[in-house]
Amino acid sequence: MTLSIINCPLLIAVSAQSLGAGWPTAKPEAKPGTRWWWLGSAVDKDNLAWNLSEYARAGIGAVEITPLYGVKGNDANNISFLSPKWMEALQNVEDIARPLGIEVDMNCGTGWPFGGPHISLDEAACRAIIKDTIVNGKHQYTVEIGRTKQKVKRAAPGGEGWVIDHFDRQAVAHYLQRFDQAFATSGVPYPHTFFNDSYEVYKADWTPTLFDEFQKRRGYDLRQKLPELLGVVDDGNQVLADYRETLSDMLLENFTQQWVAWAHQHGVKVRNQAHGSPANLLDLYAAVDIPEIEGFGLSDFGIKGLRTDPGMTRKNDSDVSMLKYASSAAHVMGKPFTSSETFTWLTEHFRTSLSQMKPDLDLMFTCGVNHVYFHGSCYTPKDDVWPGWRFYASVDMTPNNSIWRDAPYLMKYIERCQSWLQLGEPDNDFLVYLPVRDMWHQRDKNNTLLMQFDIHSMAKKAPQFIRSILTIDSLGYDCDYISDRQLTKVRIADGMLQTEGGTRYKALIIPSGTTIDASLQAQIDRLGGYVIRGEQAADMARFCQPEAIKTACGLRAIRRKTADGWHYFIANLSPRDVEADVALAVPFESATWFNPMNGDIRPASVSNHQLHIALKSGESRILQTSNQSSIYVVPEKPVGEEIELQGPWVLSFTDEAPRVAGTFKLNQPQTWESLSDSAAVTMGTGVYTTTLKLNAQQARQHWQIDLGDVRESARVYINGQLIGCAWAVPFVLDCGSTLRKGRNDIRIEVTNLPANRIAALDRKGANWRKFNEINVVDINYKNTTYASWTPVASGLNSAVKLVR
Repeated sequence: MTLSIINCPLLIAVSAQSLGAGWPTAKPEAKPGTRWWWLGSAVDKDNLAWNLSEYARAGIGAVEITPLYGVKGNDANNISFLSPKWMEALQNVEDIARPLGIEVDMNCGTGWPFGGPHISLDEAACRAIIKDTIVNGKHQYTVEIGRTKQKVKRAAPGGEGWVIDHFDRQAVAHYLQRFDQAFATSGVPYPHTFFNDSYEVYKADWTPTLFDEFQKRRGYDLRQKLPELLGVVDDGNQVLADYRETLSDMLLENFTQQWVAWAHQHGVKVRNQAHGSPANLLDLYAAVDIPEIEGFGLSDFGIKGLRTDPGMTRKNDSDVSMLKYASSAAHVMGKPFTSSETFTWLTEHFRTSLSQMKPDLDLMFTCGVNHVYFHGSCYTPKDDVWPGWRFYASVDMTPNNSIWRDAPYLMKYIERCQSWLQLGEPDNDFLVYLPVRDMWHQRDKNNTLLMQFDIHSMAKKAPQFIRSILTIDSLGYDCDYISDRQLTKVRIADGMLQTEGGTRYKALIIPSGTTIDASLQAQIDRLGGYVIRGEQAADMARFCQPEAIKTACGLRAIRRKTADGWHYFIANLSPRDVEADVALAVPFESATWFNPMNGDIRPASVSNHQLHIALKSGESRILQTSNQSSIYVVPEKPVGEEIELQGPWVLSFTDEAPRVAGTFKLNQPQTWESLSDSAAVTMGTGVYTTTLKLNAQQARQHWQIDLGDVRESARVYINGQLIGCAWAVPFVLDCGSTLRKGRNDIRIEVTNLPANRIAALDRKGANWRKFNEINVVDINYKNTTYASWTPVASGLNSAVKLVR
């Protein structure tokens, strides 16, 4: 059996420098945050304290308050958004959260998008009504202004109303005045951060000042070009592209920049999801303090041993190319954080495991995310009947979910990873020009004027750009995207390209198929020999070496730089175990491995500037390089010995609901859902115990325990000592020095999913779907019942072995 080299005990004469200075001091932002849904804003001080204390205990470091629709029969307890009582609740949160070390953020509205009861129809989202009349045998086109009449989705009490016209500067200013009044009147301190969700303003393709703004920005009268805008006259879709660029400029200036300036006046940062908007995403992301991308669905990496759930998942619409928009803007502009809405619709409700979260989390990390927010956590009263209050599209990161028991290990993993990913500066190889004008020139079969860059349709809007990015990635290079606006501020410094934010790159890549207009040509001419056209490997190799850990090993990685050297986050998101000796693309003499799963630090094996790397399918590590030499000796290969724990085993239960009476004697480990009627429907933790005898020679060896197939996470104790929690594949833990000669007591506490318990409630007809809107639909937004679910395997699902 092949073991990871970093877990091998044969460490010989290691220099002090090779172990580095240990884990970086984690900023508060290194802890994960969570979107905190308030149903009806029906919160009270005692339950706020309970929720927040539970989050802090698990390792959550930030809550983002997003009020939503209420709970049936609970209207009397609802609190109107921004009312004096609501502001009092916000004050309570700030007072409770501060000593717990939790940052308080809030949605700058309820539900999404921005809007509310104080928005009049003449400030609401706007659309064009274009009329074609025939006068004297000729077509004449006129534009009338209509309103989309879109209302705030999933609005909370006090937040219902029209969605604002985001292109209208006065409408946005009026919208923000409501917050000024609420905070000024109450005296409650502003939150740490204001948040804006993905732009989901539909059919809003106009604004009253568009004709004037178009004339000012594009230099001609759009009224005279309506046939071209509509495609009646063929102009190569130039007017259509100019119209879309004008909307982009207006959204940036009248909404995003105004909102940011307003927040900064109050000392508040802004976190924004730009995707979905009809604008250049890079410019919108660049305008805010914390750009945020979104994962939507589950990626199928084929990781060995990772449980799949056919029919219960949906494909992740955010691939590598999409995930890099927010981080690109952050890197180019020198902003320290890129956040993510994480695990949206990862699987069906009640079926998401910690092990399923890690691969998509690791993918985000390799794409530049370093400030994770869960999607999310629903406030629920402590004593509410299980499953408590729920939001329909949630991964449910709350105490009401059985996975909460071992969630602190996931939280610590995120904190360790982000402590590195927030350290130093990005060190991606190339800038890649975003050919947004080519996208704006596209006209679809429905002749749609508005083009919204949502994550679900980018494959149709930018297929060539996506191919270019994936090609660059496959060749072993990393890149950040840059917009026209940002490109004008790039300069040549010390033989590299330097952006407005101070970040440096080797060269600029113009993707294949990009139309090079006069303005882009001027930038190409200005940057001269630092421009690459297309994605040819030979052209990129002139500037820098590709990362062999990507090309030769098939691993994903991101590299950052400090004054002392470089560090990498590396993940094996492939179906195969990887072991190889490779060169790095940066100079180094020695290196150190940091294991974010358990905090271990081990020197790396380096010989002739070749790094020995060994990662099982699903594993991840942080690598820190050093220019200090090391005399670390290459360890011998693991011997491949294994000892199966034969049993017999005893299975009992703890923290389970409903209760499972008695214990079960097992000849070998097996899952418990088929052992009894109560075991088939319970949610909780099964405790497997057995003993193992080792002779003196065996006890002296260094062992790992391989739990095989775990449903879904497992804490392992050997002779009463906790050796760790196996919550992601491979389910292998280091035994350390816990094993001894003679009898060894093994205790494995396995926690399952809530799926079997919720299915049993549905079969009984329990009325737990008690919410005023969209009552916990399935991944396809259809009303559903879980009564037909077959029992989900729970517990140990394979043999357990000691391996070395």
